Order: sequence, then C-alpha cells, then structure tokens
Amino acid sequence: MTDPKVAIIIVNWNGLRFLEDCLTAVYRQSYQNFEVFFVDNGSRDGSVAYVREHFQKVKIIALQENTGFAKGNNEGMKEAFKDRDIAYIVCLNNDTIVDVHWLASLVAVAQTDGSIGAVSSKAYFIGGEVINNAGLIFEKALQRNAKGGISMGYGLTDQEAPELSREIEIFAAGGVAPLYRRDVLERLYKRDGEVFDEDYFAYVEDLDLGFRIKGLGYKAYLAPGATLIHLHSQTGGKASPFKAYYCERNTILTAIKDLSFVDLILFPFRNIGLKLSYLRKKNESVEKLQEGMGMFSMIRILCKAHFFAFLLFPKFVWKRCRVGIKKYDA
Repeated sequence: MTDPKVAIIIVNWNGLRFLEDCLTAVYRQSYQNFEVFFVDNGSRDGSVAYVREHFQKVKIIALQENTGFAKGNNEGMKEAFKDRDIAYIVCLNNDTIVDVHWLASLVAVAQTDGSIGAVSSKAYFIGGEVINNAGLIFEKALQRNAKGGISMGYGLTDQEAPELSREIEIFAAGGVAPLYRRDVLERLYKRDGEVFDEDYFAYVEDLDLGFRIKGLGYKAYLAPGATLIHLHSQTGGKASPFKAYYCERNTILTAIKDLSFVDLILFPFRNIGLKLSYLRKKNESVEKLQEGMGMFSMIRILCKAHFFAFLLFPKFVWKRCRVGIKKYDA
C-alpha cells in the first residue's frame, strides 16, 4: 500500500539562520512521500532566495508582510488543499531539527485509528534530554502551569513520566510540529473560513484548534517516536514583550471562545489569582520579563492585552456561538 502523502508547512519570518538545519533534516526523512510548503512572512534576511537556491523541491509562498503564525499556516494549508492526494498536514516550526524517523512515527500513529484528528510530536530543548512539549494539557484552573496560562506542555511537570514513551491520548497537539488529518482541517475551514484563528496572530492558536478538533469528535494522540529538537521561541523570544502580550491576550480570547459557561465565569477570578500569585512565589518567565523591562512595563503589557481582548469580545462571542461549546475537564 502506498504511503499517504503529507504536506509539511513551514512558516518563516527572518529565520534564515535556522533554515539549513531545519530543511536538511526534513529531506533526510525515512518517510519520503511528502511535499514542503515554505510560507515566508515578508522576511528581509534573504530567506526566500536561500530556499529557492538550495532547496528547489520546496514550494515557496512568499507573502508581502508578517501575517503571523496562524495566517501563515492557513495560507500554506490553502495550497495543500489543492492537492487531493495529500492526506495529512504538518505545521513545523522553522527553529526545529527533526529526527530521521519523525514523520514516519507521526503518520504511523495517525493511521492506527480513524478518529485521531491530530498527532503531537515530542519536542526536546537543545541537548535532547529535557522535554519542551509532548502535546498540550488543558489547564482551566490556571494552577499547574508554573509559567501561567490555560494550557501547558505535556511532560513539563514530569520529565520521566512513563506514559511519555507510549502512544497516549492528549488534549491537543502542541504547535511545534503537529500532524493533522487533512479532512478534519477542511471541515473546519469550510465551517469557520479558517483553520487556525487568524485573530490570534501567534501563540495559543494550537490550543484553540485542539478545542475545535475535539468539538468535531476527533481525538489527539502523542507519537513518542516523533522526536525533534526545538530551539524554542527563537522568532518571538523566550520572555519577550511580544510573546507576553499575545500569550495573555490569546489566553483570554480562548477562554471566551472555548470554555464552558461555568469555567468562563470563573476564568477572570482564576486569572487574577494567578497574577497575584506572582507576587508571592518565584516565576521564571515573569522574573525574566521583569529583569528585561521592569514591573511597570509588565503591568502595561497586561493592561494592553486585556484592553484589546475586550475590543475583540463581541467577535469572539459570535465565534463561540458558531462553533458550539462542549464541557471538557482539565
């Protein structure tokens, strides 16, 4: 039986320094029935010219401006949808180096059950010993994630958890290198007019997509053999104002759009409690932000995030009504 064809979408913005390692690893895969769609978000560092010269097989989609991670991937998906032979779509971060059997492992898990709509890779930090992300946990109480937020990377709290070496069901596939069933994404595109929510721009859009995939009745699984190295937040910055703003704003938007009514009512109180807890205990991300910009600037970013989330409130209530809400336990 012929291996199903996979589209690998790589969104790039001024990431020239990552492309040789990233694309070389992709083309060394043991699984070879794939096509790469390189979506460039208006880079000014010569990324497009480099890919065109050194990786002629890549299909290049050159956008004129930085449209963000969400829209960039959507543009790649639109091109992938034109090829009826494509069965799966992978969204691969440009700052990754994948194992030679990475893609084969993703596809193998996806093919075990027709109800699997998404498969998560297992990403490691540089060095290959510490897990960065092995899928997403829905964290509605905002308590288990030491960095704060409505989701956390599976494995962050227990690096040696035995289940991380098995094919297990997770809440959602992490956004570093997820594989999705093409027909599932097409259903969402036809219903919502987009796959990733483009109002997010970047960050937390993987969790929102996970909610919507589950809403269609599909599951997400971890492929423990689909390993890769993730250089981690090299485009947006590990503890940058850019990342802090979008993570906070998009967490609020996800609560509005995807949480059950009871959890939505409780969310503001839980979120305030989380922020107050930063005053009592150390938090690595918060400390890095404070060192880089000071407490006043941090507060300003939080206020900005809440203000623009408030402006989008009516639109996201409409989206909530459109997609329908199901109750999910943390």
